[in-house]
Amino acid sequence: MKVMVASESKNTHWRTSAVGLVVLLLTACASTPEADPVRDAEAKRFEAVTRDAVIYVYRPDGGTGTAETTLWADGRLVGISLPKTFFRVIVLPGKTLLHTSGSDNGRIEITTSGNDVTYVEMQTFDDQSPTSRFRQMSAEDAQAAIRNCCTMLEVWRPGQARLAWYGVLRRLHPSMS
Repeated sequence: MKVMVASESKNTHWRTSAVGLVVLLLTACASTPEADPVRDAEAKRFEAVTRDAVIYVYRPDGGTGTAETTLWADGRLVGISLPKTFFRVIVLPGKTLLHTSGSDNGRIEITTSGNDVTYVEMQTFDDQSPTSRFRQMSAEDAQAAIRNCCTMLEVWRPGQARLAWYGVLRRLHPSMS
């Protein structure tokens, strides 16, 4: 009987580990969460924020590159940028440096005003060694492009796990904190 219990315990442990691995693999690709449809629709109203500046950074580049690129605003993590997505980033008025990290050295410095919205198109080329290019766009062109191509991604928040799978692992194994 003891052998059977030990065997059942081993099988249960193995199954739990296998399920955990599957969850890990499925969530590893989703490091920046997609906004729910309500927040996406609200963001596509392109409204300003009192006293702050809003920057829309969008990637309409479906055919030119599919690489993920980590986007930063003045050294603050925004999130992982993907083709056909956008971020709505709230910043203090003034100069803001948007840049990528790793081997991708794309960057643009823009000047924003309070109660205003600025639009930046980001195109990423070459999946093996990504290179991003930024350019400031007119409101009319950018809004049309965002409505036609893009889904909103949530901006990373302090305290949020950097990668989704890391957050899952921390919940499963609190000793990782």
